[in-house]
Amino acid sequence: MDEAFNELVLLCVMFVGSHFLMSHPPVRKFLIHRWHEGPYRVVYGTIAVILFVQMLLAFKAAPDVALPFVALTLVPVYVMPLACILIFCGYTIGNPSAMGLENLGKDKPVPGILKITRQPVMWGTGLFFLSHMAANPRVAEWIFFGALAVLALLGGFFLDQRKHDEGHADWKALVAQSSFVPFVAVLSGKTRVTPGQIGWLRLLGGLVLFAVLLAAHEAVIGVAPLPPELMLKIQG
Repeated sequence: MDEAFNELVLLCVMFVGSHFLMSHPPVRKFLIHRWHEGPYRVVYGTIAVILFVQMLLAFKAAPDVALPFVALTLVPVYVMPLACILIFCGYTIGNPSAMGLENLGKDKPVPGILKITRQPVMWGTGLFFLSHMAANPRVAEWIFFGALAVLALLGGFFLDQRKHDEGHADWKALVAQSSFVPFVAVLSGKTRVTPGQIGWLRLLGGLVLFAVLLAAHEAVIGVAPLPPELMLKIQG
């Protein structure tokens, strides 16, 4: 049992650590200088895929050991709609840290989703895994989902800091109308956002994504996403 968990922990550390190491500014700059952008991305992606597959296999092979916590089964039901909206909206506007989107805050209106958070995909992914940790208080799930949550949220923070340290005026203009932590800029009065600024179709797309994941969960994962009594009420 210990060997199975040790293998899972080791692979999680390698997976998360490889992302942080290869994206660390000095290392990233050195590798891109030596390999150029294209080969760097290929190597980065290949390492990520290989380690993730190994990590997933170790997760599936790990024994089912419960933690002394209550399973908060409904947490994903409440959190996942927001997570899906953040992910869907983030991908449909592109990566706000990518070249060419940094000037959104200067010469163009900031998309509504970026007023909520500058890293919508990272936060959506982080909320996805954190909510599933709450619903699955077992050792393997907390190691696996926890590692991915750390990668998403801490990786998003480091990415945000890297853009800040680069000091581009366009990025600073975007920062002036947004926040890293969701809703902080809105709640503090730093900016205002309406559903129309986010885009009704994008909001609908996020909810459709949530509905698809909910409907396919039991068939793909093998576990019903809702308690049986709640499923009966929905079906009735």
